[in-house]
Amino acid sequence: LLQDAPISFDEALEATAADRPASTPLGIEVSMSRRTTHEGISSPNVIGIVRGTDPALAGEYVVYTAHLDHIGRETAPETNDDINNGAYDNAMGISIMLETANVFAADPPARSVMFIALTAEESGLLGSDYFAHYPTVPIEKIVANVNVDMPLFLYPLADIVAFGSEHSSLQGDVALAARAEGFALTPNPLPEENLFVRSDQYSFVRQGVPSIFLVSGFTSLDPEHDGEALFRDHLKNHYHKPSDDLSRPVDWPSAVRFTRSHIRIGYAVANATARPTWNDGDFFGERFAP
Repeated sequence: LLQDAPISFDEALEATAADRPASTPLGIEVSMSRRTTHEGISSPNVIGIVRGTDPALAGEYVVYTAHLDHIGRETAPETNDDINNGAYDNAMGISIMLETANVFAADPPARSVMFIALTAEESGLLGSDYFAHYPTVPIEKIVANVNVDMPLFLYPLADIVAFGSEHSSLQGDVALAARAEGFALTPNPLPEENLFVRSDQYSFVRQGVPSIFLVSGFTSLDPEHDGEALFRDHLKNHYHKPSDDLSRPVDWPSAVRFTRSHIRIGYAVANATARPTWNDGDFFGERFAP
């Protein structure tokens, strides 16, 4: 490619290493073509609603979300098992949301509550982004989003984390719900992962809706279990792998307490007189709130 160019390959490498421009006319013309096949796939969001009981507030909605998709099959499996099951990511989240919906259906709050099983989170938040741009109710009527994605119950939980709660008045509701179930509310233990902008709640944030992403914390009630080590081991060895299946351990009492906290948050928001607000001067509120 460089035989007719005014600089040699070595000179181009030297320029690049020295942060100097290395682009130059090659003195040749190249024509390239390729053929691709496009295949469209339909995968809907699934939505359910529990109508609120207060005529003055029933037109507003608390939205619970969990994504229903995973990543399919391994293209280069390390074992004979090539199916990525997604037991924790995010069948567990969907299960928690369904149980939450059952509770609200039996005892509706003042505001309406919407439950959305979202598609294509793993493909770039596509399902939540679509709903946030084309909601089935006016976006200004959605007062909050509570998202759950891959809560891990590998050990007896001492704490929970609500990514994004520090940005809005939702933090107070989350703290009370956590305390009622014996949890500590822990600040973000993984700031380097930028998780608040990496799951479906961010689609709602971008439309100005105060939102949280609820997950399990790092601390175990059992001193013989290093919660953080088990959490990080899951991320390293089981996240987005076939081994995220029903063979993974589940501390069911922790799952029950977590689900009750999840439910309590929704009731607190749905029965409150005032809707949640972004904190004064908060980046996300300043950037996205109308």
